[in-house]
Parts: sequence; C-alpha cells; structure tokens
Amino acid sequence: MQRSVITVIGSLNADLITRTPRIPSPGETLVSSSFSVACGGKGANQAVACVRLSRRKDSLSKNGGHGDGDASESILVRMEGAVGGDAFGQNLIEALGGDGVDVSGVQVRKDGNTGVAVILVEDSGENRILLSPGANATLRPEAFDSLAAPIPDLLILQLEIPLDTVLAILRGAAACSPPVPVLFNPAPAAALPPWAYGFVEHLIVNETEAAILYGVSEDYVFSNPSEVGREFQRRGVRNVVITLGKNGSWYLSGGPDGEEGQLAAEKADVVDTTGAGDTFIGAYAVSAVRQKREGRAFDIRSAVQRATRAAARAVEKEGAMGSIPWENEV
Repeated sequence: MQRSVITVIGSLNADLITRTPRIPSPGETLVSSSFSVACGGKGANQAVACVRLSRRKDSLSKNGGHGDGDASESILVRMEGAVGGDAFGQNLIEALGGDGVDVSGVQVRKDGNTGVAVILVEDSGENRILLSPGANATLRPEAFDSLAAPIPDLLILQLEIPLDTVLAILRGAAACSPPVPVLFNPAPAAALPPWAYGFVEHLIVNETEAAILYGVSEDYVFSNPSEVGREFQRRGVRNVVITLGKNGSWYLSGGPDGEEGQLAAEKADVVDTTGAGDTFIGAYAVSAVRQKREGRAFDIRSAVQRATRAAARAVEKEGAMGSIPWENEV
C-alpha cells in the first residue's frame, strides 16, 4: 500500500528565544535568564509534529538519520514554503530534513531573509511572540492555483503566510477530484470570507483565535464553547476543536447529530508553552490520516485525546520544534 501523504503549506521561521522572569514594563530593561536560536514557524513546527508523532525516534537511524525517515513508514510528510538565502534558511531545511520531513517543496529566496519570530518566555511558561514574516510573505496565490503532486490525503494550513495565498490554496484543494480535506489552524487569527469555512474539514483554534473569528471575548468562548463551535459548523466547517489551555479542549464532529464533548487537560510540569498548539495539531492530523488509511470513520474524541497527551509532553521542554515528542514518547 502506498504511503499516505500529509502536506503542510505555511511558515518557516528562525525563533529567537529569550527567557525572562517577567515581561518588562514600557521603558524598563531586564536581564534575561537565557537566549537561544531555534528552528520554528507554525508550518515547520506542524510538519515536524506530524513526522515525530507518526513514528518512533529510532526510525531515523534506519535511514542514516536524515532524509524522509524510514521508507516503510505509512505517512509521508511534505513541507511547502519559503526561506531566505541566509544561515537561518539553511538551518531550517537541514533541521526539517533531518527529522524526516520532505523539504523538496521549500523554496529558497536567495536575496531575501528568512522569517524571524522573537519569543519572550516567562518563568511561568507563558510566551509572547513578535513575528517578522520575511520570505514567508513572498508566497503568492498564483503559485497555488493547483496543488503540487503528490496530492495529499490531508492538507494543513495556518495564517503565517499571506491570507490571499491561503484562500487560493483552499480553492485549489476544493478543486481536486476528490477534494482534498483541509485542517485549518487560522493563527494568527484574521477575518475570513464566509465561503472559506465551507472548504475546511477540520478547524482547530485556541480561545483567542475563536474569539476573533466569532467576534466575542475570550471569556465568552470559555463559557460558551458549544455555541461558538456550532456557529463555525453552521458556516460550513465539518469538525471543530477549540483548545482552552488548562481547561482542556472542546470538540464537535460533523453533522447536526455529530459527537460533542470536552476533554480535560493532561497534567504536566509546564516549562514552556511555545509549540504546544502545533504539537496538538500534528498529533490530531496523524490520527485523522491513520483512521482514514485503516478505513475507519473519523473518531474525533480519540484524535483529541492523543493530541492532548502530545501537547502535555511538549510543554515540559523548552522551545517549539525541539520540544515536540516522538510517537513512543506520548
């Protein structure tokens, strides 16, 4: 049987991470606890999460520790995006390829800069991120009039590349025969045209993103996740997941009689929440593709359960990409 394909189209960034006891006040200078540079970007993180959560860590040794991992693995993960012709871009390509991601779809803008995310992480584990898009902003809609081969079994999108490009990709996925199912993580959140929701198989948002898309406060989302989620379903989304931090996750599967529920968060010794959401999405995506591959109807509860466990392991380590666990670590 051919391998299933997950394609991630999105951002690739260098993460500049500073740990600090607290966020400085306006005009204040604080001495940080540490500084590091790491590979990141929501697209890149989610691609690595899909790879790691679909195989054991020792699978890479079967292929020399690089390339697309063990060819016998049932899922191939492809990354499409753009980096600059700088050291950050080269590091990203090498890091993703080393983890087993197919990076043949990553374009290099030789005269451009790789995207950069400046991340402040407090001792509590909470983070704040300032993003400079760099090469990510060069991905234009006309490049995605049709999806590149191999046509994926699942396409994952975010909003760290231009919105008009994401909308073109949604149209391209819908135009395939049969249409390619899309897992959409609209982060950072932005207003979407009403038609876009109808092209989304899986919508995964946190409380902040849900509040922006729905037009309410985060407190309202916490108190009324069912109302918010069902509104997204009325707009055309089939499966909805709203992650609620320490309050766990609320979910709703397709159709008026679909399964609805809420799962508690897993206990974890929180070190850094950066990358937890991307880990959640990777685990959920792998569950969805495996269930389809095995001929099973989609079980949203089991997908959310596994994603919750994976995210809990990610917050126990520093960094984004580096904190993502492998399948045998969940």
